[in-house]
Amino acid sequence: MTLKTRLRLTIAIPLLAIALGYSALSLFTTAGVLFAEAARGASLLASHTQTLLLQRIDDYRAIEPSSSPPPARESLWASTLARDEALARMLEQTMASSRTVVEIAICGATGLVLSSSNPSSIGKSAPPAASLEQWARRGRLSQIWRVFTTREEYQTTIPLGFAGRGKPVFEIRVLLSSVLLRNALEPEVRNLLYALALSLLAALFIAALTANLAFLPLRKLSEAIDRVSRGEPLSSAPLRESREFQAVESKLSLLGAQVRGAREDLKQMRVNVQQLLERMQDAVLLFDEQERLVNAGRALEKFLGQGRWQLNGAHVSELFPPGSPAGDLITGAMALRQNLDGASSTLGPHSVALDLEVLEARGFLLTIRDVEAKLSLSHQLDLSQRLSAINSLTSGVAHEIKNPLNSIGLHLEILNATIGQSHPTAAEEIRILREETLRLDRVVKTFLNFTKPVELKLAPLDLVSLLNGLLQFLGPEATRHRVHLLLDVGVNQAPLQGDADLLKQAFLNLLRNGIEAMPDGGPLHVGITPDGPHWLVTITDRGIGIPTESRPRIFQLYFSTKSNGTGIGLAVTYRVVQLHNGSIDFVSANPAGTSFLVRLPRIEEN
Repeated sequence: MTLKTRLRLTIAIPLLAIALGYSALSLFTTAGVLFAEAARGASLLASHTQTLLLQRIDDYRAIEPSSSPPPARESLWASTLARDEALARMLEQTMASSRTVVEIAICGATGLVLSSSNPSSIGKSAPPAASLEQWARRGRLSQIWRVFTTREEYQTTIPLGFAGRGKPVFEIRVLLSSVLLRNALEPEVRNLLYALALSLLAALFIAALTANLAFLPLRKLSEAIDRVSRGEPLSSAPLRESREFQAVESKLSLLGAQVRGAREDLKQMRVNVQQLLERMQDAVLLFDEQERLVNAGRALEKFLGQGRWQLNGAHVSELFPPGSPAGDLITGAMALRQNLDGASSTLGPHSVALDLEVLEARGFLLTIRDVEAKLSLSHQLDLSQRLSAINSLTSGVAHEIKNPLNSIGLHLEILNATIGQSHPTAAEEIRILREETLRLDRVVKTFLNFTKPVELKLAPLDLVSLLNGLLQFLGPEATRHRVHLLLDVGVNQAPLQGDADLLKQAFLNLLRNGIEAMPDGGPLHVGITPDGPHWLVTITDRGIGIPTESRPRIFQLYFSTKSNGTGIGLAVTYRVVQLHNGSIDFVSANPAGTSFLVRLPRIEEN
């Protein structure tokens, strides 16, 4: 039940109780007046009938013999009353003046009706009836109940007799009918019911109006609470209500600011956790108490071959079927609620290490690590550390070489100016020495540029658009070499975070190498496909391939299989891919061509 409904009932029920109480009081009062009036009217009719009867008896005495004994006179009066039609008409007229009296009768000593307002009762025994005095002593509620539920008659009597005789000669009976009482009371009851209905409508109207008026500020506060729950800011205009409502609104405004701040913090925390899961090479899975997947990192797709969003809500037995090595190990540990720490197992073609932690929040955190990937990463880290040490050393050596070279060049210029004009042979030798010094200087400069730290300018970009632009740029050059550039992509977009300029340079080196590897022309295929958490870029030529003995040194600086090559392009490409947390490899079948495989971390599309 809503608060507004409760408020309406709180207002309406007391009003209805007052209306009902007032109606009941009015009914009791009206019924009491009616019953008292009916009883008093019956007594008056009985007294009036007594007066009429005494007058008629006086008339009878005037015509009866004076010497008649009392029994004879009484019998004569009774027979005369039975034949007195005028008296019967007077009784009928007297009864007509009352709306509740059903009969006025004069009975003899034997109980027979001698005269009555109802001619059919004359000569018959008077029917039994309850005393009106006894009925009047009942409670008011009992009187009303009997009037509306029974058909009864109540009598008031006046006995007439002679002094000295214990038994009355005549008895006057006035009968009241409950039906006539009900008929007299019904209009009053109907009016009370009308008044009660109007009171009910008025109470409901007042309750609804009062509740609406009372809820105007509450509705505004409710809307403010809804905005707070949605994280929306409250309006700056204050409510034009009482101080209490203004105080509540002020507190709601503060609460809304706190809720919005908490939401932003939670959102940022979720983003941070999600980014952490995205960047992790290990697959991290969070299960709830029912062993159903709640969240997972992108690396899970590499192990299960399905999209992680498709797997959300799946039971652990669906992800790791019982009977498989990893499935038995994981489901058993969850059933026993035991932790796993680097347990070795296999998951498809992968050798993995499993870590399972039973959370206090009645959930499970599972980490799947690729053992081979970990070893490869360890080797790459070791190689990177060694390369870094070598770069530091060679950078220092190059600086030490560059300074003497500059000095040698300067002295050669002085020597040429001093003896070059007079000794042509010496001048030629000096020229050769100067050219070799300049060449050695260019080599040292190139090496220094390669070993300098590179500042990445990362930004979201589309790998499909980047490669498509490079192919259009190389189109004229490829046409001169009779090479057909073919872009084969399985996706519309390949979003990633990267430095567009460096990636263009890296892929430009690979594409030009592919063009130059086919002196007789041919197709150069460029493909982009998703490969787990990476984008796989494949550049395949149909050239002469890479000789077997040259393959281990293909990415080394200054090593080249071409007669006029500098040996810098592939080294630069290798470095750029590494700076983007990617990997580069190649497959060559001499003389069937070469495929370079570049893997770069991808990001989800919005």
